Amino acid sequence: MTVWLTRSEPGASRQAAALRAAGYACLVAPVLDIEPVPGAAPAGPYAMVIFLSEQAVLHGLPRFSPGNARVLAVGARTAGVLAAAGHPAVQPARADSEGLLTLPVLAAVAGQRILLVCGEGGRTLLADELIARGARVERFVCYRRQARAAVRADLMGADVIVAGSAEGLTQVGRLWFGAGGSAGVAVLVPSARVQAHGVALGFRNVHDCQGADSAAVLRGLEQISRTGTA
Repeated sequence: MTVWLTRSEPGASRQAAALRAAGYACLVAPVLDIEPVPGAAPAGPYAMVIFLSEQAVLHGLPRFSPGNARVLAVGARTAGVLAAAGHPAVQPARADSEGLLTLPVLAAVAGQRILLVCGEGGRTLLADELIARGARVERFVCYRRQARAAVRADLMGADVIVAGSAEGLTQVGRLWFGAGGSAGVAVLVPSARVQAHGVALGFRNVHDCQGADSAAVLRGLEQISRTGTA
């Protein structure tokens, strides 16, 4: 079984190592490249700083210090990168905006200044809900994603496509269907929301792995191996 890993680096190569160790052939070809957005973070202090991706840590943290703010991370990988940089972070059980919003620390935030460290574009759910709860929310946009223009010929032989986000899956669909790829290819995604997006794009065999980490992807691949379908 050949798996096309479409997420951005360094996550794609890290995930490929885990999948190869489990016996899967991997094609590492991100569909989105990451580039920094210049500029400084809004001046502190903040009550809380929320990092919304690993890339937010890599591109944002070198340009400012959270100071005495409480630090939150969207998921385990983001929290791990923050911890390695000396900033232990609170993280939700569910690695997305919905998960963050269930954290007790974000339940009563009226009057608090909260900084979201993030990429350009993306969902507004977290900011909208924190504002509705009375917080003063600012964004530090420190990177952007750029779509790749073409698909490599060898990728069309993939049995399974792994996508880490709705934005990434949109680019996968553009490249895959543009090159004549089958709508029946197995696609593994991290959530029901992205699964619905994949179906809307025209993919017929989209499986919610309930996570974007390697363990979740391996569970999805094991199911496909057992049943022949996601």
